[in-house]
Amino acid sequence: MVSLGFITVHPAQEITYITEIAKRAKQYGIIVYRFTPTNIEPGSQLIHGQVYDQQEEQWKQDTFSLPEFLYDRCFYGNDPLSKKAQPIMNWLKLNPSTTFIGYGLPNKLEIYQTLKQDKDLTFYLPHTKKATSSQKILSYLAKEKKIILKPISGSMGKGIIGLFLEKEGIRVVTHQRKNLIKKFFSTKKSITDYLDRLLQTQSFLCQPFLPIQDSQDFPFDLRILVQKNKDGQWQEIGRGIRKGGKNFLISNIGSGGEVIPFEEWSKGLSQSELYLLNENINTIISKLPNVLETKVQRLFELGIDLGLASDGSVWILDTNSKPGRKVVLSTSPNKTEEIYQAPLLYCLYLSEQSIKTNGS
Repeated sequence: MVSLGFITVHPAQEITYITEIAKRAKQYGIIVYRFTPTNIEPGSQLIHGQVYDQQEEQWKQDTFSLPEFLYDRCFYGNDPLSKKAQPIMNWLKLNPSTTFIGYGLPNKLEIYQTLKQDKDLTFYLPHTKKATSSQKILSYLAKEKKIILKPISGSMGKGIIGLFLEKEGIRVVTHQRKNLIKKFFSTKKSITDYLDRLLQTQSFLCQPFLPIQDSQDFPFDLRILVQKNKDGQWQEIGRGIRKGGKNFLISNIGSGGEVIPFEEWSKGLSQSELYLLNENINTIISKLPNVLETKVQRLFELGIDLGLASDGSVWILDTNSKPGRKVVLSTSPNKTEEIYQAPLLYCLYLSEQSIKTNGS
């Protein structure tokens, strides 16, 4: 019987998602486990986690060996559990006896450098460089007037900072959950000190501040979920518009954003505008996953975030190997079964490929 292990940092994370997958696993001959990295015994590699009991339709405590396939849904923070979990996951992914259905992506700078090499995708990439010093940041700001700093290893919009050059000084905008935080620096020393402290905490990328706000200054982007199907081929599962708060930098749902069906939003476009937009989107989603897989180990799913500027240009804002599903589930409820079955079907595909390889 094929086995699938669902891994999260905290025991109750994404419990609804994995339970829906586990409910459907029996029809595919798959047994589903869930556990955290710290549930693994270092010596024996036995795991004290939970198994989904198909008879009773509930999770039960169990001790088991590493499942045949592993599904990484670990999101790391600064908490003690994350600091313990991340090295274990790194070790697991280097272990030749483990098979992840998706191995994840490198940091944002490496993703940018990989995509930049493709002659078609390069046109959709905002100019991006590493923020190496406060002086370099201020020099770039003097040229662009409006820039964004993004943590190189950040996710879910956390830690993004906007810098805006004004007559009296520099306005800094950032977010803390659903709150917009503004600071103003009127002297070069004060902004330099702020940036120096910032760069000591983590590494950042510099990008121009793109005109991807609507007419009322609400930021918005297009989230597209792509996954591999039962034949190991990439396919689009769904798409939706994420709209953030007024004057916010980002439109992430976790920061208070709302979801709008793409079909509803696109009614405001002319037929030719919609045609051109879809042509750009199709170019991106047909190439981006395959380009990334030339540089990284296997991937299973991606959330692709696109910025849609007022002049019709399309920008690749972010690529996430652990995407959420709220955008698709809320705008395309008819995709529910497809979303919950996808990891199971892909496990069967990988199992069949393994049998072919070992049998040849």
